Amino acid sequence: MKKLVLAIITIAFLGSCATSNIARSKKNVIEVGINLNNVVDDKVQVGVNPQKIKEEVVVYQIPAIVPGTYAMSNYGRFVSDFKAYDYDGKEMPVQKLDDNSWQVNNAKKMDKVSYWVDDTFDSELKHGIYVMAGTNIEEGKNFLLNLPGFVGYFKNKKETPYTITVSHPIYLYETTSLINKNTTKTDNSKDVFVASRYDEISDNPIMYAPLNNVSFNVDGIEVTLAIYSPNSKHSAKDMEADLKKMVQAQSNFLKGFKTTNEYNILLYLFDPKVYKWSSFGALEHLSSTTVVYPETYTKKQLSDGMINGTVSHEFFHIVSPLSVHSEEIHSFDFNTPKMSKHLWMYEGTTEYFANLFQVNQGLITEQAFINEMQSKISAASRFDDTMPFTEMSKNILEPKYARNYGNVYQKGALIGMSLDIILREESKGAYGIRNLMLDLSKKYGSHKPFKDDEIIAEIVSMTYPAVGEFFKNHVEGKTPIDYDALFNKTGIVKKKQTVDTRYFIDNSNQPFVGVNKNREIYFLKKTNSGLAALCVQENDVLKKVNGEEFTLQSANTIIVKTFAWKPGDTITLEVVRDGKTITLEGTAIVPQAEQEGYVIEDLPADNPKVKLREAWLKG
Repeated sequence: MKKLVLAIITIAFLGSCATSNIARSKKNVIEVGINLNNVVDDKVQVGVNPQKIKEEVVVYQIPAIVPGTYAMSNYGRFVSDFKAYDYDGKEMPVQKLDDNSWQVNNAKKMDKVSYWVDDTFDSELKHGIYVMAGTNIEEGKNFLLNLPGFVGYFKNKKETPYTITVSHPIYLYETTSLINKNTTKTDNSKDVFVASRYDEISDNPIMYAPLNNVSFNVDGIEVTLAIYSPNSKHSAKDMEADLKKMVQAQSNFLKGFKTTNEYNILLYLFDPKVYKWSSFGALEHLSSTTVVYPETYTKKQLSDGMINGTVSHEFFHIVSPLSVHSEEIHSFDFNTPKMSKHLWMYEGTTEYFANLFQVNQGLITEQAFINEMQSKISAASRFDDTMPFTEMSKNILEPKYARNYGNVYQKGALIGMSLDIILREESKGAYGIRNLMLDLSKKYGSHKPFKDDEIIAEIVSMTYPAVGEFFKNHVEGKTPIDYDALFNKTGIVKKKQTVDTRYFIDNSNQPFVGVNKNREIYFLKKTNSGLAALCVQENDVLKKVNGEEFTLQSANTIIVKTFAWKPGDTITLEVVRDGKTITLEGTAIVPQAEQEGYVIEDLPADNPKVKLREAWLKG
């Protein structure tokens, strides 16, 4: 998963079995029906026929958590009017055990269950479900079916095959990686999806929307981008070239890895006037991803941030945890989960690859890559740098550790970078973390999990003692990483320089504003030439930007808009200074600020530091 908060970059997996061996015997298939034509009070009805029940008691469960979100979702809170019926059509007693579980006694007589599902997008319930893991029911316009929010499983029957029949308006089309038996589309009113087990259902979201799709093939991978843009501001065709360029670069980077035959991107663009979401991002699956971004983003912002950042991150989950993962993930418990120690690998290495491939494939410069790593160092400094990463990962559902979850995309990526440099140094440039992950994927793969407590020792045995020392001190231990020392090995040093920045956030994602005790946003002493030209002073309380109220709730949306300011654009800020409201006006420039940062030394090409850096970034 990749989540963005306040324009600062802060994933679900299940090892799905192949669908080719799905049992076709009706008695062995759980049949699910979802009717999207009949929306009542923003809810849709779901019916589940488990065929003949042999047990006296059955429990039907909706997931409490899905892999990759690392937070409890409790989708069952959106289920209502849960009913069970016998073979004569008579209603049977149902006992609700908790938010996500319903028990039916005398179950041998049970024919089916039914219930209504509300969506999370416009819910008044304070639920905390990430939008990219959420659900949307927008009658006649869009249905985003992250299926754990709609379909559950009978306890101890997760391995039973499923069919899911979805009735829907004929002008809405599905995008999903689930196998659809309705291949001809002569009747676009009903789809019948098949899955070998429940894990496969959880791992394959479906989006219904008007056609706004584009498909292309890269090295045998059929890629589809489907967009729902409520105000028709963006088309998939406009994004095709940038997306194809990114996927081709990733495919080149992953040469030798077993990837996927298809990849579907389900992109929901939200109207910030309707949804005031301050966080958004993507949730990955085996061969697809759900992505939620503001519709107000420009094409360039979507290309730079969504395609080259968020979607590239999700695609790299093909490596981990999809191909390399522990037993805790392989046999995931949706209602009483056991978490793995290795978020440094699942999220950290994935995020590192999402940055490394860009410099490796020539999409960005070496200095741009170093700048991004510096940004992560700055962001990681806001978290507890002495908290052992493996301990945090194992206990991530506990509040004490959950507060540090965002660090998996910061320090987690830096752990990957550090391991890469150490491996390249020890192997004289011949072997890096990409080689390591390839070897691990060949040794384990999607159907063979590793033991959580043994994988680090296994990695050390495959590599060098220095790798073991790094894990002991900086991943399992409390010692902060010395980035200066690591960078110095590759000819990268710290120095003060004047750099281009943005009006409210510098190029290390550090803000020029803060929040006071009254929860007002004010300007810090740290500033830039753009704010100075507007005569902004330290402690000015910011009230409006170009006439829009600037609050904690609106800050993300407005800051994103400032990214599109061009030199010469008119800027108006309303601030409170010494108790008086004043207006500051001017024209936009490219702001600059003095900043201490990492820069590449000018060294001879045959210098050992240069050779190590070349092996690290280009090898």
